[in-house]
Amino acid sequence: MKLRKLHIEDYKMFKDFDISFVDENDEALPIVVLAGVNGSGKTSLLEYIYTFIDMLEKKNQSYIEVERINNEIFIFNFEGITNFNLMFKKFQTSMAFDPRHPDPYNLLPYPHKNYAYFKNNFIYLSTQSSVKDIKLLLPKYIEDMIFVKGKAPFDAYKEVTEYMNDILKDLSTQIEFDSRDGEGNLFFRNKGGEDKFSIDDLSTGEKTLISKVLYLYLEDIKDKVILIDEPELSLHPSWQNKVLKIYENFALKNNCQIIIATHSPHIIASAKNEYLRFLIKEDNKIVVKQLSDSPLNRDTNTILKTLMGANYKPTELEELQLKYRELFDEGKLETEEAKEIEQKILQFESINSSFFQGIAFDKALMG
Repeated sequence: MKLRKLHIEDYKMFKDFDISFVDENDEALPIVVLAGVNGSGKTSLLEYIYTFIDMLEKKNQSYIEVERINNEIFIFNFEGITNFNLMFKKFQTSMAFDPRHPDPYNLLPYPHKNYAYFKNNFIYLSTQSSVKDIKLLLPKYIEDMIFVKGKAPFDAYKEVTEYMNDILKDLSTQIEFDSRDGEGNLFFRNKGGEDKFSIDDLSTGEKTLISKVLYLYLEDIKDKVILIDEPELSLHPSWQNKVLKIYENFALKNNCQIIIATHSPHIIASAKNEYLRFLIKEDNKIVVKQLSDSPLNRDTNTILKTLMGANYKPTELEELQLKYRELFDEGKLETEEAKEIEQKILQFESINSSFFQGIAFDKALMG
């Protein structure tokens, strides 16, 4: 299942709010990245989607449009569930369902089944994910592959090893998966080394990522909407640049849609334009903005300043550079004031910084 559109009539900071999860060809996206300043409602939006069916009790005009695996499209709202993708008959049910009423057209299950279907096809990974979940899931997963799916123990173990090493390989780490024990404990080793260490000895970032990504594999999650809040937590910036691709590969491989809420300029910079949705405060409400052609430089500094509302330079340095530039424009760089300001700037950056190179370039232009 994938989301296509969402309309929120009135919830917290969302008033008459619309967001699309499709590309320019009206195809549901595998990845959607929600970005914005603090207070723009990224986490609230994930929580609203996850609890949407419960929110319908508010009896407002909110609705959500979803697409099932067979390309059938449904709208869920307080009035019921509408399927507008059937060729011969559009069929709408009421929430006040009558268990005695047959379904002569065999078009839709009863509403309660549709709502259960909706809720069961959403996974929410909050910032509280833990490796404890993996320790519980792994033995169960191995047993299921051996005793239910009939795989040989060696093949089951090999599959888990491949999952784990795929995650680590995409991050260009220097560790690899080694083994597990009967209690679900995972052991790793440095590449080329022999000494084993447990998952508890990994860095916080490694544990955070493994707990979320491996969880999706072990739960055999397919054809679902996965909501992830702040996947960048505890990850090194170099990993933040790569984590989105890991999730994208998973979504495409398993026909899932992953919706991420993030503060990370590295994740935003690594996202395709069509995946990005910026939540912006405008006229006392939240609206969605999208990039069409990429009018911005896709570097983290530009994203921090223009989209996240954060300065990548210390305020003190920015003020010093502004004053130094003013003195340059007035032809006063030889004054004591200018020299004092230059020394203060040099406490933050070298004489070869882009700022001083810009001053030198302007000097050369002026002869």
